[in-house]
Amino acid sequence: MIALFLLAASCDACCDNGVALFRQGKLEAALALLEKAPPTSFCTKSLGIVYAALGDYRRAEPALGSSCRMNPNEPDACYYHGRALYALDRFADSLAALDRAPSSWRVATARGQALDALGRLAAEPVLRAALQLPQRDPAPVAEPDPLLALGHFLYREGRSAEVLSLLQSAPSPYQRIPSFHYLLGRALAQQEQWPRAAEALRQAVALNPNLAEAHGLLSRVYFRLGNPELAAQHSRLALQGSTTSR
Repeated sequence: MIALFLLAASCDACCDNGVALFRQGKLEAALALLEKAPPTSFCTKSLGIVYAALGDYRRAEPALGSSCRMNPNEPDACYYHGRALYALDRFADSLAALDRAPSSWRVATARGQALDALGRLAAEPVLRAALQLPQRDPAPVAEPDPLLALGHFLYREGRSAEVLSLLQSAPSPYQRIPSFHYLLGRALAQQEQWPRAAEALRQAVALNPNLAEAHGLLSRVYFRLGNPELAAQHSRLALQGSTTSR
């Protein structure tokens, strides 16, 4: 504790040590150092990222915005700013921030999601283009993911057959992603393929038992399948999951 206090007092190494602590998953300790770090674009971006990791997007947004304005070429600064604004439901501002970010599959996907949230049909070609960009991380992938984002767009358009075709083309590691199975279950339910929808949703909740949305849909699917006992069970689990996520 004494060493940490002396380190924070000098602040010469606050930024680097704060980032190191963040990478170790020690978010509160990282935050204590980064809040005292020099206001460079890198340090301010790192501060914003830690706030975002803690779910505090209202404090993350100004830090990330400051980093983006200081140096739009700071790696991922404008991208993370756009994501923070998206999390705050400021979709037009998110799009403006993302337009300042260097092109990448992540930026393209985030732009597509912002366009989708704004109700713009331009989201579809942007998300399809994001799927074609190189150097994507292997799945399971961090949010946002272009394949899943496009799938959710198509689902909301009522194009469930296209969703199913898209998901069938997904690489096998997507099978480890709960939201993949949830989206599959949604598309199958939209087509009233109740047994297959139930199977997909069971996979989703097996991978993430706290996925309230999947439990809720699985409850409705079980009602369609004439199983009120399982329907009631998953309705309770949906309520528990939504409470846990708050």
